[in-house]
Parts: sequence; structure tokens; C-alpha cells
Amino acid sequence: MERHRPKRNSIVVLICVLAIALVVGVVAGLLAYKAVSGGKDSLKKITSAPSKTIPIAPPPPLAFDVNQAMAHVNQLAGTIGLREEGTAAEEAAAGYISERLSSSGYRPTTQAVPITTNGRTTHNVVAILNGTSEAGRTIVIGAHMDSKGGPGANDNATGCGILLELARVLKHNNKQVPSIEFVFFGGEEIAAGAGSNDHHWGSRYFVKALRPEEIAGIAGMISVDMVGAGPEFRDRSMGLAPGTMRDMLLELGSPRGLTLMTDTSSTGMSDHEPFEKANIPAAWLEYRDFSFYHSQGDTVSTVDVAHLQNTGQLVQDFIESYLTAEKVNQLMQRN
Repeated sequence: MERHRPKRNSIVVLICVLAIALVVGVVAGLLAYKAVSGGKDSLKKITSAPSKTIPIAPPPPLAFDVNQAMAHVNQLAGTIGLREEGTAAEEAAAGYISERLSSSGYRPTTQAVPITTNGRTTHNVVAILNGTSEAGRTIVIGAHMDSKGGPGANDNATGCGILLELARVLKHNNKQVPSIEFVFFGGEEIAAGAGSNDHHWGSRYFVKALRPEEIAGIAGMISVDMVGAGPEFRDRSMGLAPGTMRDMLLELGSPRGLTLMTDTSSTGMSDHEPFEKANIPAAWLEYRDFSFYHSQGDTVSTVDVAHLQNTGQLVQDFIESYLTAEKVNQLMQRN
């Protein structure tokens, strides 16, 4: 009888273990049932809580990139070369500019402009960036595409290169208060065989085609023309319209070396002329003097990259930082 006791003890232990497991299972089941039936509010909160959206940081702002501007100068002056108004070369320049604007997210349009002295047609290329708070008011920034006597790197592939880079940067940053209208003018130079007043075909046509309410909505105009060579950085106007645009640029640009100089020509020396004659505050940014003006020597090698950087950064700062709604209102005062 003594040798069978271990077997009975094992059975007892096994029964105890099973009993404990059964009790634990019952308790766990009761707790689970209570959680399901009595914790409906908690379950509802869990299932109905909205998923958290992780905020995506906005892309960092862009600064004017002079290398991008110089790439455009190279294409216009180095690859296309002499761009006499109303020729296939000037048309190629207009096509290139339209393509680059499209790649920056714009929908550029063109204006056909007749040149009455030779029967040719030039074109303006226009792109608009809507303002963030003063969309009904516009700053026109212009540069002419054509050249005379040579490849026109300084006169005026530099202005076009700066405008294309500004169009890319300003579109990305979207900080402009008024709307910005980028206008690449055709036929700024005097047409071959024409008189001394037969020029500014594109800009004069652009202004003449504006309705009165459109003219009233233009707060000011900046012409960027010949900004790649010369020791003197000039802020110029004819004095025919209020000098507010000229004065504002000078206020911001003086630390960058910008100084005043009057455009004494009765017909104007850049595309600011028809805007001033329409009583729109306008200014012409220029570096001077340039030794290879209207010659074969106006090549990419004459362009001072530091001048392009200085001009491009000045205009970007003017549009994105200086030009508040209050400043726009000041530009709108035409008395």
C-alpha cells in the first residue's frame, strides 16, 4: 500500500492546478465581459477619436540665385545671340522665356506688337503672380528681350535673366503683397532705319492697350535694363510721374550703392518711359557706363555676376519685405 501514495499525491496536485486554472479563467472572462459591456463609452472614445495629422513644415523660402540668372543670360546671349526686333532670333528668345515661365508654374501670354517702320512684328511675353493681400494692385517688373549690334548680354539679357529668376523665386515664396506682372518687352531698341523716337515698341504697345481701370490699378513699374556692367548703380526716372517708386527703391538700395540719376532723354532711354507718361510711378535700374554698348563686344564675358546678384536681391527684398500694403497705398497716390 505504501508504494501507491505518490501516485495519489500527483493526482491531487493535478486536480488543484486544474481548479485554479478554471477559477482564473472564469475571473478573466468576467473582467473581459465587464470591459466590453460596461466600458462602451471608453471604447466609443477610442474608436471615435480623430487621427492626428502630423503638420508638414512649409518649404524653406528661396533666395535669388545668381547662377540661375546667369544660365538665362548664357542662353539668350551666348546661344541665341543677336536678337534684333521682329526677327526669328528675338522670337526664339520669346519662346525660351515662355518655356521657363511655364516651368516655374506660370501661364504666360504673348502680345503681338507691330513695328510700323519696317513691317515686322515683335512680341511681349507676360506672366502674372497674384498678390497675397493687395491682388487688385499691380507692380510691373519689365525687361526687354531684343538686342542691337551684338549678342546683347548686358543689354539686355541681364534684365531678362534677373526677371526669370525672380519669377521662379517669388512664385515659390508667395510673400508678395500686390500682384506682380512680369513683362518681357519686344522691340525696345530703335528699329533699323527708323527715327530717334521709333523705339520702345513693346512697352508703348503694352501701356496703350491697357484700359483706364487697369492703368489705375498699376501701383508702379520697375525697368531692369543693363545691370551687368559698369561702376555706377543708378536709380533713374524722367520725372514725368510721381517719384515714389524711384524714392522707395533709393531708400532700400542706398546701402547697396544705388544712387539717383535723371533720365534726361525726352523720349526715354528704357521701358519705364511709357509708364511715366501714363502717370505711373516708374524707375529704371541700371549699371553704367558700359564700353561695349550696342556692339559685338556685348558678350557674356562682360557681365559682372556681383552686379546681377546685387540687383536681383534688391528687387526681391523690395517686393517681399519692403513693399507693405501701406507702401502700395503710397504708390497709388498720383497727385
